[in-house]
Amino acid sequence: MAAINLFELFNGKNFRIPDYQRGYAWEEKQLQELWDDIEEIPEENGELKKHYTGTIYLEEIAANENEKWLSAVKFYDVVDGQQRLTTISILIYELLKLADSGYNGESTGDLKKTYLSKTNSSGNSTVYKFSYAQTDNNYNFLLRNIFENGSFILKDNSLNLYTKNLLFAKEFFEAKLQSLNHSQREVIFKKLTASLQFDIRTIEKDLDVQAVFETMNNRGKPLSTLEKLKNRLIYLTEKLTSEKEDKKNLRNKINDAWGKIYSCLAQNPDSILDEDVFLSAHLSLYRKPKEAVFSEKVAEEKVFQMFCNKSEKFDKDESGEKEPKVTYNKIEDYIIKLSEAAPIWYKIHNSNSLILKKILLLNSGKELKVFLLALLLESNEESLQYIFFNLEKIMFRNRTLWLFDERTVATWGRDIYLNEDSVDGINKKIEALIQTPIVNQNLIQNMNNLFTYERGAKGFHRWGTLKYFLFAYEEMLKEQFRESNDKVSIDDYDTTTIEHIIPQQFWDNWTTIVNDFTTGLEEDEITMAHKVLINTLGNLTILKNGKNSSLGNLGWMDKQNRFSTGSYNEIDISKNTEWTKKEILQRGLAMLLFLENKIDGLKFTNEEKNKILFYQENVIKKFTE
Repeated sequence: MAAINLFELFNGKNFRIPDYQRGYAWEEKQLQELWDDIEEIPEENGELKKHYTGTIYLEEIAANENEKWLSAVKFYDVVDGQQRLTTISILIYELLKLADSGYNGESTGDLKKTYLSKTNSSGNSTVYKFSYAQTDNNYNFLLRNIFENGSFILKDNSLNLYTKNLLFAKEFFEAKLQSLNHSQREVIFKKLTASLQFDIRTIEKDLDVQAVFETMNNRGKPLSTLEKLKNRLIYLTEKLTSEKEDKKNLRNKINDAWGKIYSCLAQNPDSILDEDVFLSAHLSLYRKPKEAVFSEKVAEEKVFQMFCNKSEKFDKDESGEKEPKVTYNKIEDYIIKLSEAAPIWYKIHNSNSLILKKILLLNSGKELKVFLLALLLESNEESLQYIFFNLEKIMFRNRTLWLFDERTVATWGRDIYLNEDSVDGINKKIEALIQTPIVNQNLIQNMNNLFTYERGAKGFHRWGTLKYFLFAYEEMLKEQFRESNDKVSIDDYDTTTIEHIIPQQFWDNWTTIVNDFTTGLEEDEITMAHKVLINTLGNLTILKNGKNSSLGNLGWMDKQNRFSTGSYNEIDISKNTEWTKKEILQRGLAMLLFLENKIDGLKFTNEEKNKILFYQENVIKKFTE
């Protein structure tokens, strides 16, 4: 079939983006490339040169009941090419919005009927040449916000990454066109509708190899493994020896599964979840990887071994067992379980659960998330609180002194998922780890090593768990003060900073305290004494509302005043009338007592506490004399 222009493409055809497709993904880079291509189309011998734009794959579909009044028109699902068609439709809309007198001798009204929409005789029903399927979450958004039809009602969850991209494309072309005069816009319209060339293929007639799908998108963002897998499964479904109605049923299930997955992963527009990270995480439960979990690259290789014409040639896992052949049941089982995991994966990353937020602050790795995925697929969040409580304890314990390889949690998750162990069975393993004795001397040595590090932060300021520890201490202080409201919460974690009360440098306002502390020490001892004084546990706190830069090197009276309205850590500090080595010692010892209470079986002697906090004997003596 020869390539056709946009006028020929839209003639007698209406296009729908099926709900199983990912949403609109083009960003500024792809938009600018298309705009440049259109602008740079040259004129030769008075005619615009043709510009090949790519292949559009279509699948003919039936019109909906509310569209059947429109005659002599066929409807198609856009299997590939949706990014280009969406972008072009937005550009056409913006061009026609500015064309009071139409373009190239045709009225705006006639052009709208050709490229945008037609309305019935009553004026109450409009059919768009291009839109999403009516079941798609983005359908109303496209028609109301992009094509500016106020009769459509937005859904509560209409904002996501894809709708943001739609708005950006609209604003991008709006800005480009506003800077042009009517004649210049007319040239753009002519290039768009007459010069761009499309190769049109319909699936029923032309699809003969799965490579068609896997080499799609000759412009724009590459297809993700998840997208390629969907198309692979559709292809394999057509190759099954099953009944025709069974193959159609399975194909519908694949489309429904992917629609659910795309919707879940894009549910939070400020933090869209990576499709292939999700795919590899679920695959880490579904098949046993060589490592703790599948990387995205290895997952792509593995999943296409699972679903290919010769899958039985590949190993299922390390046991030597071979992959089963591709059957109706194999495809169905996988897509159902994959789609069931999507809302749980979203929940893990967007949970309101305080304990889950704490766990993920301690460990945000894929192995831990795979374990949480298995737990939440097995049971609801409320019934899992006991294992979440123990998981937080063991993760914090492991941050204080490394006692077990945390990649093990992915294996625990897989054992639960494959019914090789139970939640209670795994909880007992965690409880056993919690009871593993901590050798105090090893913990002391770890903390002392923080002071001897040569580059970067020193002392407890270098402790990777310090911020989490201070937030946990904050909760304890809230209870101690018998308060019910948070001053800072886990949700403030990323915007809360750590402050040295006696500052790290520029001690103009602290000269007396700092100098008194080092009096009597040898010159080569003073540098380390300063490091300990400034970076010991008791001299560190969390600050709310980004006060760190404003407090900086201020003296005690200024800091005390500001601390009095801050976090519970700050308020606790502000109750002191002065801030010297004595107050730092008292706060440090109180914080170590909290550490003892937080970690089962942990108990320090007074000598060990001093060694943890102050590192060297001569510095310990300075604090305790």
